[in-house]
Order: sequence, then C-alpha cells, then structure tokens
Amino acid sequence: MRKIFVILSMGMMFSSCVTKKEFNETASNLYDCKKKSEAQCQELSNARKQIALLQYDSAAAQKKIQNLISDSIDKSKRLHQAELEIADLKGLNQKLSDKLTNTKSDAEIKKLLSDLQSTQEKLQKREDALAIAEKNLKISSDQIAEKESKLKELSDIVSKQDSLMKNLRKKVADALRGYEGNGLEVVNKGGKVYVSLEEKLLFKSGSWDVDEKGVKALTKLSDFMAENQDINMVIEGHTDDRPYKGYGNINDNWDLSAKRATAIVRILLQNKNVNPACISATGRAEFVPLDNAQTAEARAKNRRIEIILSPKMDELLEAMSNNAE
Repeated sequence: MRKIFVILSMGMMFSSCVTKKEFNETASNLYDCKKKSEAQCQELSNARKQIALLQYDSAAAQKKIQNLISDSIDKSKRLHQAELEIADLKGLNQKLSDKLTNTKSDAEIKKLLSDLQSTQEKLQKREDALAIAEKNLKISSDQIAEKESKLKELSDIVSKQDSLMKNLRKKVADALRGYEGNGLEVVNKGGKVYVSLEEKLLFKSGSWDVDEKGVKALTKLSDFMAENQDINMVIEGHTDDRPYKGYGNINDNWDLSAKRATAIVRILLQNKNVNPACISATGRAEFVPLDNAQTAEARAKNRRIEIILSPKMDELLEAMSNNAE
C-alpha cells in the first residue's frame, strides 16, 4: 500500500507541473508565433524569388544589350553607306547642273533636265532615309544606355545582397566567438544565416529548460540582435524521430519542439532592446532532419535549435519594384 501511495503521489506531482491555464496560454502563444513565423517565412521566400528573378533579368538584359549593340553597328554601316550614296548623288547633280549651263540644244537641255530631276528625287529619298537611319540609331543608342543602366542597377542589388549576407554571417560568428565548434555552427544557406545549436548546448533530454551555458550563448546573440534592428529572426525547434516520453501536458515531438523554440524566444527577449516584432518561433518536430541514419550520432545531430537570420528586404524589394516598372 505504501508503494502505491508513493506512486500516486508522484503522478499527482507530475500532472500538476503545468496547469490548464498555463497550457492554454502556451498553446495560444505557440499559435501566434506560428502565424508570425509563417508570414516571415513567406516574406523571405518572396525575397529569394525576387533575387532569383533579378539574376535572370540581369542575364536577359545583358543579352538585349548585345542585340542592341549588334543592331546599332548594322545601322551605323547602313548610315555610312547612305552618306556615301548621297555624296555620289550630289556630285552627279552638280555635274548635270554644270552640263546644263553649257548646253544650248533644246533636246539636250530637256534630257539633262529630266536626268537632273531624277537625280534630285533620288537624292531626296536618300536624305529622307538618312534622317530615319540617324533617328533609329539615336533610339538604339538611348536603349543601350538605358539597358546598361538597369543592368548595373540589377548587378549592384545582387552584389549588395551577397555582401550583406557575408557581413551578417561574420557579425554573428564574431558575436558567438568561443561557442562555434562547441555545439554551435554558423553557416550561410539559401540567402540566410543559420545558427544551429545542438541539444547538448541548450537542453537536457526531453526538457525545454535552457541550461546555463545555453543562456550565456543566447545572451550574446540577444546583444547582437539589440544592435542590429534590421534583422529578422526565425527560431525553429527540431527533435529526433523517437516518440516523446516526457511529462506534463506535452503530447509529442511537435509540442516539445515548439516549447523549446519559445523558450529561446523568452531568453532573447529578456534584453529589452530586442524588437519582438522581428522574432518568430515554430516547432518542426522530427520532420526536418539533418541526418536520416538510425544511429545515436545522427539523432543527436537532429536534436537542435536553428536560429535563421535574414536582413529585412524593404530596400531591396523597393529597388526591384522600381526596376520592374
């Protein structure tokens, strides 16, 4: 009987770890974080698509410029040929005029007048054609200048984005110096900076309480976020594929991964200078593994927090929108 009493007492203690009110508040917070995360992920996805379109447009603009240059060269050749023909016609016109002056026969005068009129008509047509060719050549030159300007703008935007991401990765790595390689990794991937923290740096197995060493690393990251208000942050919790066997009102790996992600958010927001609107959290459970092998090493690698950083794209998207007009 005494053993049964002890077991029942322990069960009551575990079941009372999380009240229904706390659970409902957590569920509500997780729902809000999920919605915010989905919106930011969509924004990032759109930005990546826009960058890809920029790179495609840049190549297309380069091709158009080459075509315009070829067309311009061809028009220049035709313009030069027209100028030579006009010079010949003017010379012929002058000869006919001189000959007409020195001719006294009516028949010869009549023929010379006819030839002179024909020459003048040809000369007028050539001059008209020359004017059109000069106009078209100017249009082509203006188009080339415009395309080259847009191409430079596109190239500058893409270059700025690349430089921004490299600089962001360096700043994050500098802020977390001493932790990288000790359960923490900082990499550039897909146009974003990923800070991957292994479970051993943050949590005990099955828990969402952050260890002291994890708090220290996150405090450094929160200082970085406080100084860089133009950065968006998405925090993802990841587990391994083993079913959750913990305690309280946590049902499965979805709950555990989301609780861990929101625990990270709360630590970061202890720094009052961090903008909460720039942070979102989401749980990914076991469904985005780094290693699919059924080994202890692979599972340890998959149990992690990923903090995904990306610069706000407002200026970049505005530039792309202006370029598309």
